[in-house]
Amino acid sequence: MYELNNILLTLLTIGGVGFINYLVTDQLGTTQLYKEAKEVRLGYCLLWSLVDYVIYLMLLQALKLFIPHNWILIVATILTILIAWIGTSFLAYPLQKLVYGFYGWISTNFKNNHSLVIQDGDPWETILDETRSDKTNVYFFTLNHKPISAGRLYAYSSDEISNYQAVVYPFKDVPLESYEKLHERVMNNKFQEEHLTYEYINTKQNFIVVITYPRSKL
Repeated sequence: MYELNNILLTLLTIGGVGFINYLVTDQLGTTQLYKEAKEVRLGYCLLWSLVDYVIYLMLLQALKLFIPHNWILIVATILTILIAWIGTSFLAYPLQKLVYGFYGWISTNFKNNHSLVIQDGDPWETILDETRSDKTNVYFFTLNHKPISAGRLYAYSSDEISNYQAVVYPFKDVPLESYEKLHERVMNNKFQEEHLTYEYINTKQNFIVVITYPRSKL
C-alpha cells in the first residue's frame, strides 16, 4: 500500500503541482502564456514540476526522522504544495527580473541595434508601471488619429489574450485635442524638459495612446 501511495503521490507531484506555479505567476502577471499556447503552457508547468519534485524528494529525506512512516508521503506532498504556492509568490518577480535582465544583457552585447531594448513583460503594462505617478495623463486615439478619450490615468489591466482596458479621470471642461495638436504641444522643448512622453501603438485593438508624466515624479 505504501508503494502504491508513493507512486500516486509522485505522479501527482510531477504532473500537477507545476500547474500551481503557473497559476501563481499568471495571476501576478509575470508570464505571458496565451490560451492558444497549450504546448508552451504544458512545458512551463512540467519545468516547474521538476523543481517541485526535487523539493518533494528532499522533504522525504528530511522528514524521515520526525514523521511516522504512514504519514510521511502525505505530509511531504502537502508541504510541497505549500512551498510551490508560497515560494512562487515570493520568487515570481525576482525570477522575472533575473530572466529579463539576462536577456537584456545578451541583447545589449550581441544584437546589432543597441538602441532597442527588450521589454520586461508586456510593453503596455511595462510603460504604465514605469510612470508610478498620480499625474500620468493618457490620450487615446484610433489608428486613424480620431480622438477617443483623454484624462488622468486611474487604473489599467489586460487579460491573457492582450485585451487592454484603462480607466481615466476625464479632463474637466477641456475638449479632446486632435492628434496633431497634441503632438505639437507635448513635443516642444519646454514640455519635454518637464515630462516624459511615450506613444503606445496597438494594431490589434486599433488604438494609439500618448502617455505623459512629470519627470520630477520618477
